Amino acid sequence: MRALSIASRLQDANVTFLGSGLSGFSEIIPNSIRCIDLPGDVAGPEDPFASQMHLDFLHYAPINVKKVAARALAISSALHALFPVILIVDVSVEVTILATLCGIPTVVVRQNGDRDDAAHLHAYECAQLLIAPSPELLMNPSTHSWVNKKTFFSGGFSKYSGCENPNKASDRSSIGVIIGSGGTSLNAKVINALAKQCADKSILVIGNIAHSGMVSGSNIIFHGQINNPASVLSKCGVVIGNAGHNTVMEMADLGKKFVCIPEYRPFQEQIRKAELLEENQIAVLVQPKDLEQVDWKTIIQKAAALPDNCWEGVTSESALTAIAIRLHDLWNSNFT
Repeated sequence: MRALSIASRLQDANVTFLGSGLSGFSEIIPNSIRCIDLPGDVAGPEDPFASQMHLDFLHYAPINVKKVAARALAISSALHALFPVILIVDVSVEVTILATLCGIPTVVVRQNGDRDDAAHLHAYECAQLLIAPSPELLMNPSTHSWVNKKTFFSGGFSKYSGCENPNKASDRSSIGVIIGSGGTSLNAKVINALAKQCADKSILVIGNIAHSGMVSGSNIIFHGQINNPASVLSKCGVVIGNAGHNTVMEMADLGKKFVCIPEYRPFQEQIRKAELLEENQIAVLVQPKDLEQVDWKTIIQKAAALPDNCWEGVTSESALTAIAIRLHDLWNSNFT
């Protein structure tokens, strides 16, 4: 979604996506964008001698996995064929270093989390530009000043950026629960407790929940996976969800009072973002370990009491245009 948003402002450039499983997104990727599907890099039954090296300067270094070489070949061949080209890497250290070895200028997207390890720092050093798709107040700083100075903080954006905000239709008697696909603590037990403690409210659940047959509250409505969650979220006074980047920025663009449950992710990404949301009084934080004993009525009241302008400055209407300008400037500095 981030790549699509940025590509939408690069209308005078030839844009190519490289990634695994891109065919699964064919319905939302415009025909004007060329897609190159990459082989996977995870060992399977066909790799009986597979192992991993543990190296400070790489996060993932599988050995004796034939498709890894095929993946590197596909990437380097694409970069050779597309030259002159700039590669925006979101967010692989290994791909950044491979592109650098191929002589290709790179842009690396920064994420939240504890990313001052050697591998991230090598990727940041290789990059000609670092982009943080958020405001500075929601990006925990690096302990290395050169990383922060090299970073362009574009302001946040989401698939709802620039769309009319439907928040005016919010119904304080409805609570939204948005469940992503990356793994979540929001399960049937949590939904049941929420529905029981907030019996006077409708619980509108978006996404697929494990063991949904165990959910019993009569005030729970399942919407499943839908293409436009805003159509449901617009009805909710408060929304509960995880601290993934897209979810947070969507809540900002929709102006939702948000209860944030950070899940474990590499480098503590969601935890660090959730801490910043709480610190800046933007969202109410509930740790996954506290879900079994949480007082949902109090949490919902606390979220509803957040300032109406709590998301002010998190997303920016000019963010995508500003990124496009930076990318064009980088192109000109390399190739003109």
